[in-house]
Parts: sequence; C-alpha cells; structure tokens
Amino acid sequence: MSDSSPTIRLELDSRPECLTLVRSMLAGAAEPLEFDPELLVDLKTAVSEACSNVVLHAYQGDPGPLVVQLGVVGGDVEVVVRDRGSGIRYVASPSEDRMGVGLAVISALADRAEFLTAPDGGTEVRMSFNSRLAGVHTLDRPGAAPVVDAPRQLTGDLVATLSPLLLLGAVLGRVTRALAAGAQFSLDRFSDVYLVTDALAAHAKSAAITQQVSFTIVVASRRLEIMLGPLRNGSGERLRRQRSDSPLTLLTDGLSVERSSGSEILRVVMIDHRGGSSTTAASPAASSS
Repeated sequence: MSDSSPTIRLELDSRPECLTLVRSMLAGAAEPLEFDPELLVDLKTAVSEACSNVVLHAYQGDPGPLVVQLGVVGGDVEVVVRDRGSGIRYVASPSEDRMGVGLAVISALADRAEFLTAPDGGTEVRMSFNSRLAGVHTLDRPGAAPVVDAPRQLTGDLVATLSPLLLLGAVLGRVTRALAAGAQFSLDRFSDVYLVTDALAAHAKSAAITQQVSFTIVVASRRLEIMLGPLRNGSGERLRRQRSDSPLTLLTDGLSVERSSGSEILRVVMIDHRGGSSTTAASPAASSS
C-alpha cells in the first residue's frame, strides 16, 4: 500500500461480533472515499468471508488477534486480513484448505486475491478491487501519512489507526454505534453517540499532531470508553475549559486527558443510565448494514 494512500488499520479479537465491526468500518470508509455501492457490497462480502474463517478456524474456535487493513492506491482498493493462527494447510485447491468456500467467494469477488501462510504462523489474505468498480476518491495528498502502530496507551476491544483525518468521523461513528448497540444502549442514549463521535472527530481535526490518528474503544454493559490520539498537548484541557456547550462535556460521563511523549490522549466515557426504562438500540448486525 502506498505511503500516501488513505489507509485504515483495525485490530480486534476474532470473536463472532468482529464481523459487524469490520463491516461497519468498511461502510464508514465508503462515505468519504465515495465507494460505488457495488464495490461496497463486494468488499463487505469478501472481507466478511476472510474474517469469518479466522473466527471459525484460525484459533480452533477461540478468539485471537485479527488485523484488517484497507488502503486506496491509484483508485484501487486493497484489503489485507491477517491472523496469527494455524495457517492454511493448502492453497492449491479451495476444497482442501481451511478457507473452504470462502476462498472461492473471495476469488470471485476480488480482481486479485492471494492466500498466504506466514513463515512464523498465521494466514494473510490479500484482496484488490480495481477502480473500474467504483468512483473512488483517493484523497492522495502530501499530508496523508503511512499508518503505523497506535500509541501504546491505546488498548481495548478494538483499536483503529487511520489516515488522513477526513476518514475519522465516518469510521469512528459507524464502529462506535455498532458497539453501542451491542452494549444495549437505549435509543435515547444511542442518539447521543452520534453527537459525541462527531464532536470527537471535529476536535481531532483541530488538535491532531499529524494526519494520522488512532482510537480505541472498551465496551461493557451499557458503557463505552473511547480514547483518541495522539493530540497536541493542552488541547484537551482547553476543550474542557472553553467548550462547556460541547457534546463532549454535556453528553459524556467522563472526560480526561493522558499525557505521554509530547502528546496527549483524550478519553471519554459514556454510560447509559436510562437503559432500564427505554427500548434498546438495534442489534449490531442491523446497525452495520
């Protein structure tokens, strides 16, 4: 993937619900990158097949590390799905390896597909979708940085790193709403998630150090914790002091800052105190469509 291309890297555990989160990420990326609807359907189907095989087979049914990376290079969309599991036994015949029918589906939908067993274990599925399928907006520009590892403070149920910042609002919003539905947020509180993630993206636009930013989300019953960075030192404190009307102060149950290595991480907590008296939001599967 090109160093100047828009890129999103998603790190999460290979649990059944990860399929919803990956599809939510793809739907979020489709908005600013202007994916054609046909391309988005093919992406969701092919990537879901690759991730489903990780969930079912890579770790003998247990959860394990899963990485999904999407990039746009010269108008083509490239996706890599990587695990650290048992690897593919054979790649010559779809009927013989653990990918099964998934390999055939991916090969049919992608313009190019590779199924690799890493030397140190695990499987890497590489897919490329030609620009003839989409009116893809590449966003290539000098400010778009290569995606690297997230800041070490960012650990949780999901970690995402992306560039450029224009991708943040849609991706963060889609993924957080899927997790809020899974956490059984009420409809009233679910609507607050829209406002909070939009406010986080707007804050990052003015406070981020570079065009690359990472976020992590930790989920519990009726509770979400979102951390976002790296941001400029002092930006979080100015937000708390100057923006009393911001959704980040009005609609969250916690707003704090962690400082490290010349930057800071903004942390917000959302708790659904109204969950017991209101209808809950739609299921994650419904929210990712």
